[in-house]
Amino acid sequence: MSDPWIAVGALAFVGLAIPVSMIAVSSLLRPSVPEQGKRAVYESGEVPTGDTRIRFNIQYYMVALLFVVFDIETVLVFPWALIYSDAVAEFGLVRVLGPMLVFLVVLVIGLGWAWRNGAVRWIKSDRAEIKSQL
Repeated sequence: MSDPWIAVGALAFVGLAIPVSMIAVSSLLRPSVPEQGKRAVYESGEVPTGDTRIRFNIQYYMVALLFVVFDIETVLVFPWALIYSDAVAEFGLVRVLGPMLVFLVVLVIGLGWAWRNGAVRWIKSDRAEIKSQL
């Protein structure tokens, strides 16, 4: 009788051995050219000016996260809407509509919270404010 954990161990060994051997072989075969340009921030030869770290507005990330949340919501609601009439006939209105309404209410509450905290409001510059008043 063979132990099923032997196959798991062999798979784990092969899964580790292949990448480690590829890294070892590539480190032996690659050319080593220690140039000063390779250590620069930009290898193009361009002299960097200022700080290499750029500060991004957190608003971009907030909008991206909200997009992902509501995109996933669409992916969940669309198939549900397609089978809605068949599901109501089989399971009843409350068992089909109830969980989806709870899901949508949680999303609307989340959107209201994000709206109230300003996550969906873009920060406008002074120039944009002056142009909008003209």
